[in-house]
Amino acid sequence: MAYQIVDTFTGKVLSSFDTLAQAEKAESRMVHEPGETRYEIVAPKVKKVSKKKTAVTEEVDGKEESN
Repeated sequence: MAYQIVDTFTGKVLSSFDTLAQAEKAESRMVHEPGETRYEIVAPKVKKVSKKKTAVTEEVDGKEESN
């Protein structure tokens, strides 16, 4: 997973890191103006895996019913 430090004013990626701890350490060493959020750590987007729905049939008194 690659964490990126992004300049919020220009939108450019300044650097990439393998771990969040490395990104936070590098971001803490950058120059910050009082009252401004110039740099942001962007985490990688995680793809959500959707589950396939299956038709469930139940047998009730010898008859099949579909939900």
